[in-house]
Amino acid sequence: MQEPSFSAWTVVFIISAAQGLLLALVFGFSRYKPNRLLAVILLLFALTMTEYVLFWTGYMKKFIHWSNISLAFPFLFGPLLWWYFRLVFEQKRFQINWGWHLIPFLICAGIYMPYYLLPGWVKLNVISGAAFSPVPHWQSLVSIWGSIFHLISYTTWNYIYLKRQPHVGQSKGWAYWLNTFLLGYALAYASYYILIRFDFFNQNWDYHISLAMTLFIYLIAVAGYIRPAIFQGYKISETTPVAKYRNSGLTDAAIQSLFGRLAEVMKTEQLYRNPDLNLDMLSHHLNASKHHVSQVINACTDGTFFDYINGLRIEEAQKLLAEHSRSALNVIEVAYAVGFNNKVSFNTAFKKATGITPTVFRQQHASTDHAVQAPGKSSQGS
Repeated sequence: MQEPSFSAWTVVFIISAAQGLLLALVFGFSRYKPNRLLAVILLLFALTMTEYVLFWTGYMKKFIHWSNISLAFPFLFGPLLWWYFRLVFEQKRFQINWGWHLIPFLICAGIYMPYYLLPGWVKLNVISGAAFSPVPHWQSLVSIWGSIFHLISYTTWNYIYLKRQPHVGQSKGWAYWLNTFLLGYALAYASYYILIRFDFFNQNWDYHISLAMTLFIYLIAVAGYIRPAIFQGYKISETTPVAKYRNSGLTDAAIQSLFGRLAEVMKTEQLYRNPDLNLDMLSHHLNASKHHVSQVINACTDGTFFDYINGLRIEEAQKLLAEHSRSALNVIEVAYAVGFNNKVSFNTAFKKATGITPTVFRQQHASTDHAVQAPGKSSQGS
């Protein structure tokens, strides 16, 4: 028997499996619960790729209990992504009645259980062809093609679901990418069992399945680097300017009503003055979902949550700068008063909104700095 060895491809795939395992650990401990579902998908891909690498390199004979561990995994990928999308888009908690999605996986795992319980030396004989598998061939074929049909059905179901969701920046695009890459994996998996029926095909040429899993892992890794907000409970639209919604999960009347409540709260309670204000706090105050508040702000202002809040702060700052002299209220005091944490961020936001710095704005608009000072009063200030 040929000695175990690695090729360039198997090195690439084992590295990808290690990266998938690392990402699974990172997302598994995330406070944002939907990330934990992605963690399970990444973990399953990492285990699957490890099994494949052991098979290709010949090391399976030394780690025989790894053989065929992934056969039931495809029945999990569809439900996991189905759950992920509903937790993200609908802000739902995981529901017990969703457990029925696991029934096909449990049935498949039960089919292969007689094989999994075999002693190592018997498994070695089975995979070498010296002994028969306790799982009938027809059952294996039914489970394999059943898992392929199952996964394609879920990705199709997800496409229909995503089409009905409101456009929130690029978050919907991210969801489409995830679903498309998972569909790519399903098609690669199916193609192997189609091509293996032809004489020209080598059963070791199933690298394209691992390549599909590798691309899925790197999709998440790259997205986590470029758009980390989507893994922190925020839609990409909350950190990136977006166009006004064309399709919405809320009616026009509902959008205008919620925005009216938001504007009224900002006017009467001036929540923007809180430097720690975030979308979670605001949605809780309005007794609305974070997703809907974000959607309404984007729809009605053509900007993000942060653009909207900073805009209110700058409007208030302009009033304070025009009404108070430097000696009464200097620039940093104005910044703190309207909700900024420091002078640098205040100056940056103010100049972005008005085209000039707060100091220049005060010079152009404030009358108090030029008023006659009372005896003994200084006009100097910072």
